[in-house]
Formats: sequence, C-alpha cells, structure tokens
Amino acid sequence: MKKLGPFLDQLALRYSNAHYLGSDPLEFVHRYQNPWDQEAVALLAAVLAYGNVKQIRSSVASALALIQQAESLGPAAWVRGLGQAPGARRRAETLFSDYVHRFNVGSDLVVLFSLLSRSWQRHGSLGSHFLKGLSPEHPTIEGALNRLMTDWKNEAAELGALDSFHYLLTAPQDGSCCKRWCMFLRWMGRHDSVDPGLWGVEAASELVRTFPEGRRLRADQLVMPLDTHTGRISQYLGLTERKSLGWKAAIEITEKLRQWEPRDPVRYDFALARLGILDLCQKRYRVEICSQCELRPGCRFGGAKERKA
Repeated sequence: MKKLGPFLDQLALRYSNAHYLGSDPLEFVHRYQNPWDQEAVALLAAVLAYGNVKQIRSSVASALALIQQAESLGPAAWVRGLGQAPGARRRAETLFSDYVHRFNVGSDLVVLFSLLSRSWQRHGSLGSHFLKGLSPEHPTIEGALNRLMTDWKNEAAELGALDSFHYLLTAPQDGSCCKRWCMFLRWMGRHDSVDPGLWGVEAASELVRTFPEGRRLRADQLVMPLDTHTGRISQYLGLTERKSLGWKAAIEITEKLRQWEPRDPVRYDFALARLGILDLCQKRYRVEICSQCELRPGCRFGGAKERKA
C-alpha cells in the first residue's frame, strides 16, 4: 500500500477539484449557501445516487424543481413546513405524485423529507441527530449510522412508508456497503473544494450550534463509499480480495487506504469514482487509456498487461 500511495496522490491531484463537480450529484449542494438548504439537498442527492450519473442528476434536478415550485424560499423552508403547516404532507404527496426515480416513487421522498423535518425539530439538525450516536472514541461511523437508520426505519413505519422507501435506508448491520450513506457522510465530514464538510471539524455554519458539545464528524472516522466503479478499481489495486462488495469490503478498503492517509482515508473516493464515471477505467485493457493512468504501476489489470507485453 505504501508503494501505491504516491500514485493515489497524483490521481487526487488531478481529479479531486471543483472542475469535475458537474459529473457528480454533489454539485447541487454547492448551488446553495444556506447550510440548512445544503443539508437537505445533500441528503436528497445522496440517497438518489444509484443508476447512471445522467439519470441521477436529472432526478435530483426534477425533485428540486418541484420543491421550488411549492416553496420559493428554498428546500429548507419546504422541509420545515412538512412538520408545521397543516395539510403540508398531503400537498407534498400531490406535488410528487408523478415523480419516479428507478425503484423509488414520489411518496418515498415525501417520507424522507418528513423524517428530516422531524430530525430538525427534535435534534436541531440531521447532523446533531447523527452525532448523538458518534463519540470521539468510535473508530468509524458504523455504530452511529446503524442508530440513525434504526431511528428512521421506526419512524418511517409510523408514517406509513411504502416498501420501496426502505431502499433509501441502508445499514452496516445488514451487511450493505451503504455506498450512498457513506458518500453523504464523506460530503458532511470532509472539507475541501469538493466536499462541504458541514458536520466536520472545520465547520463554522449555524448548524454547529445544534451539535452535542464536543461532537464533530472527523474525516478519519469515514468509510469508503463503494459503488461499481470504486469497488472494481479497488479490486484492481489489490485493496480488497473480496468478491462481495459489502460492509466488510468497505472497511477493509478503508483500512488499506488508512495506511497511506490515516487522518483522511476516503480523500481518494471522488478521484477514483471519476475514473469510472468518466469512462477512464473500463473493464478491459485499452492501451490509449491505461498507459496514461496514474495508477498504472499498482494496477493488477492495466499494469499487469503492460508488464507482460
């Protein structure tokens, strides 16, 4: 892993910058300045992040357009209204009645935002709700994520959520890699030109006032988000030998990355994902692509092909 580290740094230097946000749903979060809007939009963009990027971005944009249609003041005002204004949820159900994103329908988003509204009312923010389950001694976000998912699953049942809604909530205790939630927490815990770090150690917005005393989400507690791109590339790089890319694989890959970057093991996620999203790492050797890749020396796939040649 020590030998691979410099090549990962080169990759991050090239792709981990705001220029590539247009290929990621995180870009929608950067369109807002109000931290409450950012927290709401980040949640939406993360849970819908399954499928191809074009479809994901279209679905996020469509949902935000509907919210803007209903509430000109922005997403946060609309979310708060779900828990305060009489008949707000019924109107929201009507507003999202024709909405579909792959396995999910509009009522699923209404339940999701109703849960967010409850977290704001009861805990001050979603960040505060999550951080109440995360102590500074916890090595990863695993326990806190399990707790949040349990809370929301119980409350979703009270709200009469459809079976399809539960696709939006994934927990480590179920063995899932929890890609979308690990990605959301990366956005919340890290701060650079890509990640806003609303719950992180450098956060300075009004959200911080809602957090339990002494609690922040540290970058070293994050777990690598695994999707088809980062999972496959992690296998190419020897970061895991597992064929099943569940929670155990996510932890294993995170621990390997921690050997090189102990304080911020998931800083390479955005860059690694660009290789797949931008079709710069394919499932076959392409000399015109592989020969230019920063990771070529440590890659079991492209690098091996060159060594044999």
